[in-house]
Amino acid sequence: MPKLTVTKGPMEGLSFELMGGTAFVGRSSKNDIQIKDSTISRKQFKIFTIGDKFFIEDLKSTNGTLINDEMINPGEGYEMSEGDTIFIGNTVLKLVEVPVGKVSEVTDSMIQEPEPGLDEKDQLPEERRSQSPKNLELISKVSELLRETLSINEIFEKLLEYLMDALPRVDRGAILLYDDQKEDIKEVFSKSRQDPWDEAVRYSRTIVGRVLEEGKAIRMSNTDYEAPDDFSESMSTMQIGSAMCVPVISNSVMRGAIYVDSIHVPYGFRKDDLLLLKSLSGQVAIIIENEMLSLKLKGASS
Repeated sequence: MPKLTVTKGPMEGLSFELMGGTAFVGRSSKNDIQIKDSTISRKQFKIFTIGDKFFIEDLKSTNGTLINDEMINPGEGYEMSEGDTIFIGNTVLKLVEVPVGKVSEVTDSMIQEPEPGLDEKDQLPEERRSQSPKNLELISKVSELLRETLSINEIFEKLLEYLMDALPRVDRGAILLYDDQKEDIKEVFSKSRQDPWDEAVRYSRTIVGRVLEEGKAIRMSNTDYEAPDDFSESMSTMQIGSAMCVPVISNSVMRGAIYVDSIHVPYGFRKDDLLLLKSLSGQVAIIIENEMLSLKLKGASS
């Protein structure tokens, strides 16, 4: 009998049989399967069968539903297979004991059609999702900024605004400029969704410091489980549920970093969100280079 087994969370060790048809899962006792976890929604998701296949659909939950570390779109059905893992709030469930012959390859309705001549199974998920309409719109908007006569402050303010529109789970964002000669951050542009007028600069200096030092991107889906010991204290103090940070590098020189986080919300970001930040880092590098060139020209003419 197919089951959902709780592998992590307040109800760890319990299993729920799936009798076929549709089963609603959430915090409320009115669900077919009640998960007593205060971090999930009253109605989180439903799992249902079509023929001999299992599907899952997020019911517009507050913190979202992840399948195998990938956030799914609310209102869309996603096919599941034996051993697939479901992440909701602080609870992790696994689909088990699916009879042989009922297991089929997982599909992802977010994936676009493959390019002509390229078999869909040969495309990486990152490649298939990186060109979503929302991501393309963001990249296009930022490209337009490069053609406008704006100060670097105005450009980065708009860029952070566009980024938050594209990624609704971002609560705080920052673009940091780095002085490679002094090996220190020289300027920070930040934005908070909760308080747009708050001028206080808030970001994880530990995460940013690691990115600037190693020159590699960081994505933490759930800081409760993934944060290294040297990150944990700052994560807790700042109430960071999930975070991403990418380096901004131009001509092999570290120019800065782009940082975003989600307060209280674990599993706030997926892999293609990180790809989007990486795409933006190239445009941010151009903006910084243009600013440096402008300052140099002004200095030469004065």
